[in-house]
Formats: sequence, C-alpha cells, structure tokens
Amino acid sequence: MKLQSVSLIGVIALSCSLLSACGSKEEEQKTPQAEATPAAEQNATTEAAPAEEEPALVPIQSLSETEEKSAPAAAPTPVSSNIEQGSSGPFVIQVSIQPSRRAANSVVSRLSDQGIKAYVAEVENPGELEGTFYRVRVGYFSTIANAQQFGKEVLAPQGYAGWVDNRKNDRIGQPGASEDM
Repeated sequence: MKLQSVSLIGVIALSCSLLSACGSKEEEQKTPQAEATPAAEQNATTEAAPAEEEPALVPIQSLSETEEKSAPAAAPTPVSSNIEQGSSGPFVIQVSIQPSRRAANSVVSRLSDQGIKAYVAEVENPGELEGTFYRVRVGYFSTIANAQQFGKEVLAPQGYAGWVDNRKNDRIGQPGASEDM
C-alpha cells in the first residue's frame, strides 16, 4: 500500500514538473514583446555577438600541415657525427613507438632522408600499452657510450628523443632500457 502511494506521489510530482516546464501565460506574453523590439536594437545586438564569440579552434596537426605546405621544401641536410652507425652491434636507440606500421615507416623514412639508418621492430604489449606496436630504432652501436653520443650529436638536433636499448629487446614487450640519452 505504501509503495502505491509513493508511486502516486511521484507521478503527480512528475506531472506538475512537466506542466510547469511547458510555460505559463506570462511567458507567452513576453515572447511577442521581445519580437516587437526596434530593428536598430536587433542590429546592434547581432553586430556585438560576433565580437564576443571565440574564434574557431584549429587542431594542432592541421596547423603543422599548413606550415609544411606553405614552406618551400628544403632538402634535408644529413647531420654528421664522429660516431658512425655500424651494420651490427648490440645496442640501438629507440626514437619512437607507433600504433601502426604505416606511421612507424613514416618516421623511418624521415630519418633516412637525414642519412640516419633506422628500422621497425614489431612488439606485442610493450610496457603499459596493450596490442601490437611498432618501435622505430636507430642502430647499430658497439657500446652504450657510442649510442648515447650519436643520440646527442645527431638525433637530438633533429628533434628526436630516445633511449639506448639492447638490440636483443627488439621483440620483447617490456623494454629493458639501459639509460636515457
């Protein structure tokens, strides 16, 4: 019985809310008066509105694309270092990790345009990430010190940050980073 009376009170309260939300006669009378304002006041109001509006936000990515398109394409200049990349060695520098092979290949392409040898290593569940990711790595170096110096002299001026890792970790999910650059 109590449940029915509580439900009935709830239905009545909901009905009252709906009726009051529909408006009253006072609101209906105010609406025609608002439309009867002189045209000069309406023009002043509409002219002031655009000045108060905020400009449209443009994604950062599109700004960088515009700058790249508007700037003349300059030939990338390879950066030289007294440390050379080898064809083999136990150490590499990881400069990026991407969620798609296409994005990783794009980074490798940019690096190769700079004369830097890089490759992609596919890995499952790296660190806290879940799924397949693609590491972009620069290599190969015989010592950690050589890899760090190459990173500071060649990669850092090009805007790449990374860390030295063991080449054996190319396919391991948890990176065994030795030291940051």
